[in-house]
Amino acid sequence: MRILVSIGLCLFWFSSQAGEIRIAAAANFYPTLNQIKKEFEKTSQHTVTIIRGSTGKLFAQIIKGAPYDIFLSADSQRAEKLVEIGRSYDGQSYIYAIGQLALWEKDANHSVDIKEKLISGKFNKLAIANPKTAPYGYAAIEVLKEMRLYKQVKSRLVYGENISQALQFVDSGAADIGFVARSYVMDDVYYEIDSQLHDPIKQKMVLLKQTKEVKIAEEFIQFMQSKKIKALIKADGYQL
Repeated sequence: MRILVSIGLCLFWFSSQAGEIRIAAAANFYPTLNQIKKEFEKTSQHTVTIIRGSTGKLFAQIIKGAPYDIFLSADSQRAEKLVEIGRSYDGQSYIYAIGQLALWEKDANHSVDIKEKLISGKFNKLAIANPKTAPYGYAAIEVLKEMRLYKQVKSRLVYGENISQALQFVDSGAADIGFVARSYVMDDVYYEIDSQLHDPIKQKMVLLKQTKEVKIAEEFIQFMQSKKIKALIKADGYQL
């Protein structure tokens, strides 16, 4: 009887401690974050719900009071803005990854061929994420301007709502080539964009002031900064 009572008390303790956090994450980081979520849930009794989208749209939702606990931005500016206006729980933002941009063509044979296609203009449509809401899209515009190609290709740009949709445009044939997150095409042929051609894509996370699960959110942020997770992020095509 005492054993049953002890078991019952343990089950009650675990169920009472378990909780859920909601993470608003930039679309480019979703595949990696989904792996991190699974690792976190293995080592704790908590669950994680991911809401993905363009950084700009998620930022706007947070400003309007969306019930998110953590924001994983694809840039540093919007994360720092949340700190500036008092929307960060601890008054800080943390770099969790530095994004890498790649030029991708479906079923390409060689990375140089993809670059030559861009330079020669031998394509119909070039996909990028919306530069107004997606940092990877803004970086793509910077690259085109640095390469002195923007004026020539401007009329042939197709804009995805986020970097994930830009990838879908190329994958579906709606665009011939596209600027995508390197993390999406690590196992495929792609042309890696020189990071000197655009401002660093410093991706920052923020523990949001409106969280109702402070301890769990803090635990997740600490987990993100562990050696194991940093290695996972790097293996997925990001710098740290």
